Amino acid sequence: MSMDETIIMHYRRGERNMKKIVVSLLFLIIISGLMGGCVEEETKDDTLSILVTIVPQVEMVEAIGGDLVDVTVMVPTGESPHSFEPTPDQMIQISQATAYFKVGSGVEFELTYMNTILEQNPELIVYDCSEEIDIKSFDEHYGKEYFEEEHHDSTNDDHDGTDPHVWTSPVNFKKMATVVYEGLIEIDPDHEQDYSEQYQNYIDELDLLHQNISDMLAEYEGKSFMVYHPAWGYFGDTYNLKMIAIEDEGKQPGPTGIAAIIDQAQNESISVIFVSPQFDTSSAETIASEINGNVVSVDPLTADYTTTIRTLAETLVKGYSK
Repeated sequence: MSMDETIIMHYRRGERNMKKIVVSLLFLIIISGLMGGCVEEETKDDTLSILVTIVPQVEMVEAIGGDLVDVTVMVPTGESPHSFEPTPDQMIQISQATAYFKVGSGVEFELTYMNTILEQNPELIVYDCSEEIDIKSFDEHYGKEYFEEEHHDSTNDDHDGTDPHVWTSPVNFKKMATVVYEGLIEIDPDHEQDYSEQYQNYIDELDLLHQNISDMLAEYEGKSFMVYHPAWGYFGDTYNLKMIAIEDEGKQPGPTGIAAIIDQAQNESISVIFVSPQFDTSSAETIASEINGNVVSVDPLTADYTTTIRTLAETLVKGYSK
């Protein structure tokens, strides 16, 4: 074998060895990536899969559960609990969930679909966040005199339905948070200290919110405020305010009802009408134009509970101060 042939042979051997080294390195990189993915998946699987009904509950469960929970909301942002239907993707998430913290106050979504949810996941642990809350009818917010004054058409006389919007009161929201805290400890006692610390921090925030709003609205006790959808009755009860709703049992008022509401708004110097983005608010805009008032959007299904409640209170103070 000539010198040149020997050199070429060694070169080719070196080239093959180099290819083997490169392939081995690539194999190790791929395996490392897969193992990393497995570790990440295992870490993710360590979290509790939690279901809630409405968006404000997401803030609550995440504040208390932190990185130990993965929260899925059944009625997403922009949808109404009165009409939303679960999607196929949500049904898959339901089948894989550990626990469901339902509102428990008569939310229509829960009344309609809870049996279906439990059929999808018979092992699901369900907690009632309203178990310590005094659930009221709409009549109890308004007072009988409101209906005796015929603010709504006589054809729409079913006013005694249960008001499910318990979370609009910070006092009630705090009670709901306690149910979440106790439920997480029951499901995952190994992380009780984490849940306890995070729960106390969140409760401190809610206590501060309630105290600030109480201070802001103290001098306006007994005054009325007007809303389109009657979602803020528990807020009104907590701060001794009277809610006047334009919509009644899902129906807009007729001409007689609108005229009566305009008269009351003028008599009580109401200048702001609060509306929810999930509903048609044409009646509210009509009434606002008649009383030279403003329509202000405030969402009872917001993701940022603290900011929304504080903004509502601040807007009320501005309206009362005119």
